[in-house]
Amino acid sequence: MRLFSVQLAYTAVSNAVHDVNERLARWLLMCDDRIHGNALPVTHKFLSMMLSVRRASVTTALHVLEGNGFIRSERGIVVIRNREAMEEFAHDAYGIPESEYRRLMTGLF
Repeated sequence: MRLFSVQLAYTAVSNAVHDVNERLARWLLMCDDRIHGNALPVTHKFLSMMLSVRRASVTTALHVLEGNGFIRSERGIVVIRNREAMEEFAHDAYGIPESEYRRLMTGLF
């Protein structure tokens, strides 16, 4: 329950104070935390629903992340290329809830 509360609170704060580029970086990093490998099978439409923004905003944000060398975006796939730099780019949008996730989930999977 604690993990859910921390994640929910940080998502609400992030939606209020971060732009779509940082929110997308955060969301991709969170997905990367939970999968094996670095290829995320997601569409622009799905990302727009997850971030509650227009699909065009997701396309623009993906171009920003790709232009910075953090990801490679192809049809239906986003590949994380430089995770460390993307974490820096996300600033405080990513970090504390993810640390709590790792602390609570270590050894469960």
